[in-house]
Amino acid sequence: MSRARGVSRLIPWIALPALLGLLLPLQRAWMPGQGSVAWALDLFVHWQPLYALAWLLACLLGALRDRRWLLGLTLLALPWFTASPVAPQSDEPPDLVVTVANVNIRQRDPTTLLDWLDRQPANIVVLTELSPDYAAELAARNYGDFAHHALHPLASPPGLGVLSDRPLRNVRVLPDGLGALRMEAELDIHGRSIRFIAAHPKPPMATRKYLARDRLLRDLAMAAGRQPMIVAGDLNATPWSSALLGADLQPLKRATGWAPTYPSEGKGVFGIGIDHVLVSSGFAQTGAERGPDIGSDHLPVRAGLRWRGE
Repeated sequence: MSRARGVSRLIPWIALPALLGLLLPLQRAWMPGQGSVAWALDLFVHWQPLYALAWLLACLLGALRDRRWLLGLTLLALPWFTASPVAPQSDEPPDLVVTVANVNIRQRDPTTLLDWLDRQPANIVVLTELSPDYAAELAARNYGDFAHHALHPLASPPGLGVLSDRPLRNVRVLPDGLGALRMEAELDIHGRSIRFIAAHPKPPMATRKYLARDRLLRDLAMAAGRQPMIVAGDLNATPWSSALLGADLQPLKRATGWAPTYPSEGKGVFGIGIDHVLVSSGFAQTGAERGPDIGSDHLPVRAGLRWRGE
């Protein structure tokens, strides 16, 4: 009896934090704003799979004493409903496969990445945290046989690079004022000019970095309503983050899932999904997957895209 009483006392300590966590993505509706409170809440919103797991445990423990707790299992669907919207699905072959790989500023050897790309080819590869040593090794290996490349390596995490099997026009590197970079270019799909952005905003570990990340995604979403666009990179935002949620983000939708990509330890089981491919309304996604360990603290992602026109 004492053991059962101890379990009963434990349930609220599991259930209440889990429920609050599951409801956090809805906070924009009842607590709008972009200040320090919104920033603090956004730090906790990312862990929806773990909140769902904790809520499942609470419901199962509660059901041992009262079967009405099983009704609470319906709330396990919340992460699917509160996540940012995904691009429509297409069963047709992809026109473009985009891979995102945070290669880690401390890594120098691209062998594992290039081996994976050999097994799972992509048309465009976005590299974040690209160091000069890693870029030099890529050059020594003929850039993995990608015909086109635009690299901006740095001895710090903002380094960026794009490998492509098709021409990239008007390539430019743009800073955000906090040291983060994005690389913009244009490419053609079926004769239509597409704006391609490789992005790596700063981790939102302070209010100004949080605001800069959200402002970047909102500015890009606004532009995506006027021109076909693909945004890919380590966005330091999960599908439940304010950077990917909201009516003003509707022009950009996720072509990747929400499986954890960081940290890579334990295949990301207890991590968060912050590496994404986003697309404007003219695209459908033909499939997405998370890649293997490439020697980084991130797992790569890839997404197949089909151009359907506007």
